[in-house]
Amino acid sequence: MTFRSIAVLIVFLASVLFVIANWGPIMTTMPVSFILFTVNAPFGLLLILGGSLVFLICLLWMLWKQATVLVDLQKANREARKAREEAENAEGSRVVKFEDSLKARLDAMEQRLVRLDEKMAAPLASALQGGDQTLQELQAVLAEMKKSQDSLGKTAARLEELSDQRLI
Repeated sequence: MTFRSIAVLIVFLASVLFVIANWGPIMTTMPVSFILFTVNAPFGLLLILGGSLVFLICLLWMLWKQATVLVDLQKANREARKAREEAENAEGSRVVKFEDSLKARLDAMEQRLVRLDEKMAAPLASALQGGDQTLQELQAVLAEMKKSQDSLGKTAARLEELSDQRLI
């Protein structure tokens, strides 16, 4: 129970205790004027009945308002659920379209690569053969350079021997 409910219950119980404690004076008959006519009736009872009638009308109005709000909420929930389902379906179809688009692009790229590979196969093979030939030429040049280096090394060693002999 909320604080507000407890407070209303306390006020209601205090009112009931007040009515029970003053039941005798409440039920005392006296002349009550309704402007057009006068009636002998218990004035306190008329006040309690009038207040109870107002309370009952307010209670029924409040219940009616809550019922209409609940109906509106249920309707809004149904609409929101329906919109969410439609959005999920639309999102799903968008994802499928995106996947199809990606697949088509990938297939197109694969076809381009195959065509490029076919175009470049012959030039690459000839370049590789030319590369083998160039490699063999470079190896021959390196072998000649090594022979030259060896002969230069021998010549340098001989010159060194000769210079050592002259110095002695």
